[in-house]
Amino acid sequence: MEEKIRQTMASVFMCEPTQINENTSQDTLPEWDSLRHMNLIVALEEDFGITFTEDEMVEMLSYKLICDAIRRKNLK
Repeated sequence: MEEKIRQTMASVFMCEPTQINENTSQDTLPEWDSLRHMNLIVALEEDFGITFTEDEMVEMLSYKLICDAIRRKNLK
């Protein structure tokens, strides 16, 4: 799952998957602006077949938080 998330994030942010790690967040990745954040949410929803609430979308501001949100969705 984590590799798939890294691949999706790298595709949206147009960077190498190796640049995505536990420390990756809006603060550490210059390409992570509000438009790309929404593109990321849509891509993750499509890739994982899930839907995020507005509250979840607002909180998904780092690789770690994204992994946590997807884990929660997959456990339901």
